[in-house]
Amino acid sequence: MAGERKVGVALDYSKSSKMALQWAVDNLMQKGDMLLLIHVKPSKGDEVRNVLWAQCGS
Repeated sequence: MAGERKVGVALDYSKSSKMALQWAVDNLMQKGDMLLLIHVKPSKGDEVRNVLWAQCGS
């Protein structure tokens, strides 16, 4: 099954996620595999809600 797999790695801006990516490449990837990088960005939902509440009370 070499070359038919998809390996996904979630990344954010942390050192540990970069280490996880390196680990996946070193230990899971085989020639022909597809590497899927999933970028994770923190939600600003709470921050926006707090600003709206402070400005409008809603």
